[in-house]
Amino acid sequence: MFVPERAQALAAWIGSWDYVLQHDQEGRPKAAFARLRGDDEALLWLTCTRYPNGGETQEALALSATVSQKSYLGRSPLRGRSTVYWFDDGSPELSYWVYREKAGQLASPEQVSRFLERLTGAQSLVIELSNYRYETQRSQFQLNPLDTKRVAERFRQDCRDIAGPANANLPLIR
Repeated sequence: MFVPERAQALAAWIGSWDYVLQHDQEGRPKAAFARLRGDDEALLWLTCTRYPNGGETQEALALSATVSQKSYLGRSPLRGRSTVYWFDDGSPELSYWVYREKAGQLASPEQVSRFLERLTGAQSLVIELSNYRYETQRSQFQLNPLDTKRVAERFRQDCRDIAGPANANLPLIR
């Protein structure tokens, strides 16, 4: 018989950002999600999630920055697809994002940490995802630096609480 795990979630709005903190049955933070709406139905997600990894006592932490949009992107190899993004009118940055259907995702804790650092204080973000035919699909986000700074601080703190002492050395949550 399947018994679903009970969890609670607290939703908040931090300026232009939606923010949700989910707790497990024991009341410990389990996942944090921050979401910002962009142009043309694009969404920017920051996630920090604790999940079972093998046995009952082993847990792992997943960190990601994800952009979803209405255009179909297809799938990428595990390494990801070369993706260009830039903050404000600065120089373009290049990294590999993993693509699934209508979303591209940074999943390396180091890359997510760098991305969050750059996001904090920026006024705009442009990400050029590419579809399965390598045609550019542009996603644009207007940022309120004060809102984004508050979200980043809350996200880091919640992620520290979610990770616990076993994962305290991750770059994003130091």
